[in-house]
Amino acid sequence: MFKKIFISAITVFILSHSFAQQVEQTECDPNMIKNAGPSVDQAILQQRMNETWQRVSLPYTMRIQVVVFYKNSPTVNDAHILRNITNMANFYRPQNICFVLSDIEYVKDSAMADFNINNPNSLLSYTRPSYLTIFIHTDLGNGLNGTAYVIPNTYLSLVDDVVLSYSNISTMAHEMGHCFGLYHTFETYYGSENVARTGTCKNCETRGDFLCDTQADLSLPENFVNTACEYNGDALTSCGDETYLFETRNIMTYGRRSCRNIFTNGQGSRARDFILTETMLYNCIAPDILTISANVNYTGGIFSLTAKDLINVTGSSYNISGAAQMRMTSHAIRIGPGASFRPTAAGAIVSLKGNPNCD
Repeated sequence: MFKKIFISAITVFILSHSFAQQVEQTECDPNMIKNAGPSVDQAILQQRMNETWQRVSLPYTMRIQVVVFYKNSPTVNDAHILRNITNMANFYRPQNICFVLSDIEYVKDSAMADFNINNPNSLLSYTRPSYLTIFIHTDLGNGLNGTAYVIPNTYLSLVDDVVLSYSNISTMAHEMGHCFGLYHTFETYYGSENVARTGTCKNCETRGDFLCDTQADLSLPENFVNTACEYNGDALTSCGDETYLFETRNIMTYGRRSCRNIFTNGQGSRARDFILTETMLYNCIAPDILTISANVNYTGGIFSLTAKDLINVTGSSYNISGAAQMRMTSHAIRIGPGASFRPTAAGAIVSLKGNPNCD
């Protein structure tokens, strides 16, 4: 007889503006490598959509892990991290993207805590195939809150102050947006976007963030957005002399971070398209149901199993013992009679966790 276990969540730029200049904490690295073009490969998109419907349904459930680097003692704890992941999940939920957290790892390493973002390759040994990785550091230099290094990508870095903050609840979602191929709403790398959405000045499909349902805006310091989240500037676009509208609540803008709480449908669609067409992101999608029928005998090593709805262990001999670490995360976990969990060595663990962030 199978035992079915339902598990609830366990604690488991100096910015320039045409009419002023301010110095404040920079949201993210302006020098990120920008590889995401205006659209994805439609043939790959159709192929992946045909493949994906057989094993997953919307929302796309993205596997994530968190690695915290610290010097003497951790400056953040599990509760801080889980609060931020919940906030991020709430922002992405309307866009049919959710997140399942495998584990949080704490690493004592002063060099990685005070991190040089110009050396991102040193992070790679801490990443895991088929997982998005969120790194947390004590400092990233140059007053940065975070960076995704490359657009798109499978890992990002944040400073601990972001994770500790109760007012800045959107930076994790902002950097994850870059991982999913989203640009700032004020992006100019591919050319400046005009305000116009009709007529000869319209260029929103080929300039800026390549999206027409996000307002063309500016890279603004916080004092140009009041506490009611209203833009109080009057800058004009170069084509048509139209006033920038500036959607202060968009997560991919700057301004007042406490205001940011929405993605547009266009941003959600673009993110899902990149998840499907970028193989590194596509591989991070967890299945709805994961069935483990093979017989295994793990006596050492680190293993993770994640699914949105169900992990079903059916093997007649599924043994976790000795120094092995096994983490299973899903809405429900069904353990067959052939399973044996007997970790005995220091640091060995079998962890069964719920998935509270995916409906």
